[in-house]
Parts: sequence; C-alpha cells; structure tokens
Amino acid sequence: VGVTWGVGDLRFGRDLSWTTFDDDWHFVDEDVPVQASGIRCVEGDLTITNTKSTVHLSPLANLAVIEGDLDISFNDQLTTLTGLDGITTVGGELDIKNN
Repeated sequence: VGVTWGVGDLRFGRDLSWTTFDDDWHFVDEDVPVQASGIRCVEGDLTITNTKSTVHLSPLANLAVIEGDLDISFNDQLTTLTGLDGITTVGGELDIKNN
C-alpha cells in the first residue's frame, strides 16, 4: 500500500539551506515520484524546490491535508499545479513562486 500519512516534513528537490531534523522525509535531488501517490496527509511542511524535471504534481493527487507550510518554488519544468486539487487544508503558509 505504501505511505499514506507523513509525520514531519516532506521535501522533494535540492536546497542546501534546508535544516534537516529527525522527523524530516527528505528526497535529495529527486522529483516527486509516482510512489508518492498514496500520501493523504503530511503532518509538517511539504516543500518541492529545485526539482530537476517535475512538470506536474499528479503523484500528489490523493493529498488532502498539509498541517504545516506548502512551498513550491524554483521548479523550472513545472507547468501545472494539477494534482493538488484534493488539498482541503494547509495549516501554515502557502508559497508558490518562481516556477
């Protein structure tokens, strides 16, 4: 079945300025993988920054709740936010820029 609930922050891409804590799920130099399709809730921040070839976010189509911040930035190939339609709650800040 895979992961459906993420405890801590979930980060895709590459950014050397990130401070990593024990509860982070950090996928360095990775685009948003198809395997993320089962995730329904992130109990921290969701960050998608500086991915290499992410053009859409459809692997996150089942995501409904982000209890922290949502940051999608500096993804040169990202052409659509399709896949985020199911999000009903962002508990923190919403930051979408420079894509």
